[in-house]
Amino acid sequence: MPRYSDADLLEEIRRVADVADTDSAPSLQNFRDHSDIADTTVLRRFDSWNAAVVKAGFEPNDPQQRIPTEDLIAELQRLREAVGHAPTIDEMIEQGNHWPSTYKRRFGSWAEALDAAFDDINGEAVFESRAETEPDDPGTPGPHVSGETLLEDLRALADELGEPPRFKEMVEHGDHRARTHTKRYGSWAEALEAAGLDPDARSGGTQQVSTDQLLADLRRLRDELGRVPTATDVVEEGTHGIATYQRRFGSWSDAVEEAFEESDA
Repeated sequence: MPRYSDADLLEEIRRVADVADTDSAPSLQNFRDHSDIADTTVLRRFDSWNAAVVKAGFEPNDPQQRIPTEDLIAELQRLREAVGHAPTIDEMIEQGNHWPSTYKRRFGSWAEALDAAFDDINGEAVFESRAETEPDDPGTPGPHVSGETLLEDLRALADELGEPPRFKEMVEHGDHRARTHTKRYGSWAEALEAAGLDPDARSGGTQQVSTDQLLADLRRLRDELGRVPTATDVVEEGTHGIATYQRRFGSWSDAVEEAFEESDA
């Protein structure tokens, strides 16, 4: 069963529209800026951002008009400087500010977008050579890495550890980037669930985690980070999933308030 229902996601889109104070449908960037839910969860569930906002009751924005072509090209050039080579689709998903499908609609293909942005490369050749020469490199998992491969990586590491792995354990021991799992499935807990693993079944079995344990892990993160943890911190470094806090306390903000008001009292 998904951690967020379709109704939950659509209500979150409406909430973001209110917070961002938009005159029309909220943009994908608005959602990234104002929501603790990963945009990939919405895109995976509804196939596209425009399809999601239509279901949420908005008139869709025209992505061709919303983002100028020069901005799309500038973002490719910025990302190339950051990664040291013509960026792959996965690198745009993980580190970029625009969705790869926007480039495909505007330019016809990812390779043609690279050709438009860079004078010194052949986009098709660069893209294909990286896929051929680095298929198993955990540092650059391109679009050729299937979801099942990522899930098998999770299951294999769980077998080695004797329990579902934490985000940091995947960083240290996994065959693919831990962040690729969270981008693909929406959160670390959702990736574990997709692999058939219980995100709460660590160090002691599958019994429901207690409220005290949930609050204690938030305080542990605060002590380690030196600040109140964000939802992203919990996704990447927490012992329990964000949805567990939301179910138990009603919302992420209520969980934070209870954890730190009590501890500071």
